[in-house]
Amino acid sequence: MHSNVRSLVAIMLSLVVAMSIVQTASIMPSFVSADDTVTVQLSRSPASTEPAMAAGSVEINSQSGKLTIELHQASPIATYLALFVSSAGNVQLGNFATGNDGEASLQTTLSAGTYIGSFEILRIGLLQFVSSSTAFTIGVTTTASATLSANPTSSTVITTSKQTSTRTSTSESTVATGQVQFQVEPPSRTINAGAYAKFNINIFANGGANILLAAKGTPAHSVAIFTQDSGVANPEFHSDLIIVTSESTPIGNYNIVVISLVNGQEYDAQVNIQVQASSTTTSGQTTISSSVALDVIVTTDQHRYQPGATVNVQGYMIDERGSAVSDASVSVQVDGPTGAEIVFINNLKTDAAGVFRTDFGLSSNATAGTYTSFVLASKSGYAGATTHTSFVVGISPTPSVVIREVYTTNISGNRSAVFSVGQTVLVWVVVDNSGATFQGVIWLQVRDANGTPVWIQFQISQLETGQTVSIAFGFQLTAGVSSGLYTASALVSDKLISQGGSFFASANSQFAVTS
Repeated sequence: MHSNVRSLVAIMLSLVVAMSIVQTASIMPSFVSADDTVTVQLSRSPASTEPAMAAGSVEINSQSGKLTIELHQASPIATYLALFVSSAGNVQLGNFATGNDGEASLQTTLSAGTYIGSFEILRIGLLQFVSSSTAFTIGVTTTASATLSANPTSSTVITTSKQTSTRTSTSESTVATGQVQFQVEPPSRTINAGAYAKFNINIFANGGANILLAAKGTPAHSVAIFTQDSGVANPEFHSDLIIVTSESTPIGNYNIVVISLVNGQEYDAQVNIQVQASSTTTSGQTTISSSVALDVIVTTDQHRYQPGATVNVQGYMIDERGSAVSDASVSVQVDGPTGAEIVFINNLKTDAAGVFRTDFGLSSNATAGTYTSFVLASKSGYAGATTHTSFVVGISPTPSVVIREVYTTNISGNRSAVFSVGQTVLVWVVVDNSGATFQGVIWLQVRDANGTPVWIQFQISQLETGQTVSIAFGFQLTAGVSSGLYTASALVSDKLISQGGSFFASANSQFAVTS
C-alpha cells in the first residue's frame, strides 16, 4: 500500500510540479528598525508579472502609525491593492497607481496595536510583491522582528475526536441535550438552480468540546461546504453550511441532515432546500458533477507520542458532494521511520456520520522518529481513496508535517465559501511541524470549476519543532473569471522543486465563485 499511496500523491501534485519551473530563488526580503521608524522591504513574488528590477518598501512610524508604501521600477500606469495579512485579521491598506515611470506611493495610518503578519501587493489578481513575516507595535516603544516563517500562531493545537458512541436525532433544526446546544437556522430555504443556500450553525457545550460537522442528502450536481468543519466549542462553535447548486441540479424538495459530533456523541438536525427552475439561462454554465469518488481525511489524537503509548487514529469520509459516506471499508497501515510496516488494520467501517476510528499500542522500545499512517477507503459504486498523515515518537531527526486546515476568508478575515467577481479571496493554510526544524516551502494552487490551474504561489518558511504557522495567500477575482466550484490545494515540501524537493503533506478546500 505504501508505494501505491505515494504514487497517487505524486500524480495529484503533477500540476504543481509542472508549474513550479518558474522558480529561480528564495525570497529573503530584509527588515530594518531605527528609532521610531520600521522599514520592511518588498520583493517580487515568484508569480509576479512585474519587471525584473521592480522592488518596493514599507515604512511605518511606530508612534504616529503613519505608513508609507513605495514601489520603484514597477509596471507603468498600473493599479495595485495593498494588504497587511495576519492570522488575527487582515487590513486593506488601499489602492494606488504607478505613473509612466513605474513609481508609486501610498500613505495611510494604522491604528494603535500590535501587528504580526506580512505585507502583500496585488495587481491583476496576482500577488506581485510580498514582505517577510513582520512584527511591530503602534503607539508604544517599537519592538520588531522578521523571519522567513509565516505568521506564527499559538502553539495550541486543535485536535478533533471523531469517536461515535451515542446518537441523538431530531427532525427539528435545534437540538438541546444536557449541556450541549446544537442549532441550525433557518430551517428551510428556497433557491433557484444555480444559486446557493446558507445555513448558520451554532453549538454551545459547557466545559469545551471537540466538534466535527458533516452533511447527508446533498442534491445531485451540488456540493455541501462548511466554512469550518471541525474545531473546539469553548464554549461556543460557529460555522456556516453552504449548499452550492448548479443549473444541472434537479428541481425538487430536499431534506439535508446536518450531523454534529460533539466529543464523539452524534447530534442530527434537518434542514430543507426547495430547488426551483432557474429564471435565466447562461451559456457555458459550469456543471457540478454527481459524486462517484471518495475523499478521506485522517488524523491522530496527538502529534507526538512516547514509546509504549496508545495511538488513536480517526478520520471521516465524504463524497464529491460533501456528503458523509457511511458503511465504507477502511484499511489503516502504519509505517515506522525506516519505512517498515509496523501495523496493518483491516475491515474497519465508517458509521452514519462517515467516521471511522481505531487504535494501537506502540512497543516500549519503539524507534524514535516520524511514523506515517496510510489509509485506503473503498465502497461499491465509488472510486477508491487514499490519504496519509504523520506523527512523531520521541524526538524525530526528520520533519513531521501536517496541514491542519485550509480555509477561505474575505478581505476582512471573515470565513466565507462564496465569493463574487471583484472580491479578494484569502486562502489560509495552517501547518503543524512535530518533527525536526527545517526550512519548508508552503504551496497553494487554485483550480477553477473546470479543473484548470488558474493561480499558484508559494512561501518559504522556517518551520520550527512544535510550531504551528498560519499563512494567507490572497488574490482578486477579476472580471472574466468563470463561475462555479473552485478547489484550493495546499502542499508542503522540504525544498523548491527545482532543487529536488519532496512533498510531505497536502490538503484541499473548496469555495464557490458566483457571477
